[in-house]
Amino acid sequence: MTSAINLTTLLKISFTDPKQAGSIILSYDLPYNAIASIFAAAICASTAMLFAVDLFYDTEGLSLTNVSTPWVFALLVGVMTLVVCGAISWTGQRFSGLGDFKSIFTIVAWLQVVQMVMQMTSFLVMVLFAPLAGIVQFAIFLWSLWIFVAFIDAAHGFDNMIKSSLVAVLGSSLGSIGMLVTVIFISTLGK
Repeated sequence: MTSAINLTTLLKISFTDPKQAGSIILSYDLPYNAIASIFAAAICASTAMLFAVDLFYDTEGLSLTNVSTPWVFALLVGVMTLVVCGAISWTGQRFSGLGDFKSIFTIVAWLQVVQMVMQMTSFLVMVLFAPLAGIVQFAIFLWSLWIFVAFIDAAHGFDNMIKSSLVAVLGSSLGSIGMLVTVIFISTLGK
């Protein structure tokens, strides 16, 4: 394996064999600053894309631009994702997983890139083939879940997609609850 990362190949493998892609990205043992850069860039690009599409498509009722600003949205997504990374790391270790926070953060940072590509595909379908948008978005959601669980399987070394699915559900739930409790606690401090 070379020291350079071939992003195109890694992206293709992420869609076809995500467990192998997870193993490859983990084998690079990226430093925290590289992981954080990938993570932040993907979140910022996805946020920009979401807000641009929201402005382009004038929908009735609540829209993203009506309830948040891009930097607040990106910050919330980033913090929530980091909390979930910690929860997935901790939960996986309870099931004898090998993944620490850094390995989970690495695969989740790469997952943000993969999901950004999926998001672009979804938006293109929405523009070009609007009647198929719902079906494509549902398929992308399922595909994204499969990739997420396979990445967790690679990071924790389970070699068991059922166990990895359980860790994904429990870790994501714990992270979400932890984030919700923190937000409620902080909001009560201001009163």
